[in-house]
Amino acid sequence: MKLFNEKDDVVIGEILSPHGIGGMLKVFPYSDFPERIDKLHEAELVRETTRRSMAVENASLYGRFWLVKYQGVDTREEARRLSGSLLVIQKDKRMPLPEGRFYYDQLIGLQIYSPDDELIGLIIDIITTGGHDLFLVEQAGGEGKKALIPAVKKFIRQVDLGAGRIVVDLPEGLLDL
Repeated sequence: MKLFNEKDDVVIGEILSPHGIGGMLKVFPYSDFPERIDKLHEAELVRETTRRSMAVENASLYGRFWLVKYQGVDTREEARRLSGSLLVIQKDKRMPLPEGRFYYDQLIGLQIYSPDDELIGLIIDIITTGGHDLFLVEQAGGEGKKALIPAVKKFIRQVDLGAGRIVVDLPEGLLDL
């Protein structure tokens, strides 16, 4: 059994350590929606060579962390054994996003086109900055040239996940930077 399938699964957090003596766990959230923790009823825990489904008994925000109590984990020692485990959910269980918003994994791999239907390149990564995200694009042509395209509404004309494409209207010279 494959422990993690990037096509179907997403990591939403990592168990750091026990919290208290009753089996509670301190979790570092990877989610952009830390408040989602109170909606989590079950998660897969993945660690080294094991993956198991665990029912959530209780969960809450704790500063910038989550506190999670799983059914059947009732002591500090049982909780300690789970340290280092990743919390994994299926992608279809993620929080829905508002219209026009997308998860990074939905955008990476999409082709970028100009309004004239000219292929610009392929999104290979998304870089988070203080102001706005940037698409790291491998430009068409096979020369390995890369460009950064600001992921802002001003430039993005259309996102079509089904067709695997984004249409952008870029200022002249942006791809030459």
